[in-house]
Amino acid sequence: MGEPLTDSDLIELRRLVDAYADAVDRKDESRLLSLFTGDGVLRVQTDEGPIENEWAGPALPNSYEPLQPYQRTFHHVGGAVFEADDGGASGRVHCMAHHYQKTSNGPVDLVMMIRYHDRYSVQAGAWRIAERRVAIEWTELHPAHPLRRPRR
Repeated sequence: MGEPLTDSDLIELRRLVDAYADAVDRKDESRLLSLFTGDGVLRVQTDEGPIENEWAGPALPNSYEPLQPYQRTFHHVGGAVFEADDGGASGRVHCMAHHYQKTSNGPVDLVMMIRYHDRYSVQAGAWRIAERRVAIEWTELHPAHPLRRPRR
C-alpha cells in the first residue's frame, strides 16, 4: 500500500471525477482526454458482464460514439471512496447518468446507475485517471418531458 492520501489528494480526486462528468455532458473531447494519463483506459460493461467497449490513450475521444443518439446527457456524481494503492490511488464512484433522446414515440430518458472502478496516478503534477471501468449496475427508461419556454 502506498502513502496515505492527504486531504488535498482527496479534494483533487473528487474534482477529477466531477470534471469527467462535466466533460462527458459537454461533449468536450479535449477536456476528457486531459483527465486521463497518456495511456489511460476506459472500459464499459454491464455490471459484472463482459466488456462491451474499450478505448485507450489517443482513442479515448471515440468513447463519445455510443452517446451520439442522445441529444444531451446529465451525469450526477454521488458518493466516492478513494484509497491509496501502490503508485497511486483507486476509487469507487457512484453516478446516475441520464441520457435524453428524441424517439418516434416521443422523448425518453435512459437512466443508468453506474459504479466507476478507477485507478489514478499523478502525471505532470496532477491526478489523472489511469483506468476507468464503467460498470452499469442497472438501467431505467422513462418518458421525458422537456420544458417548453413561454412565448413572449
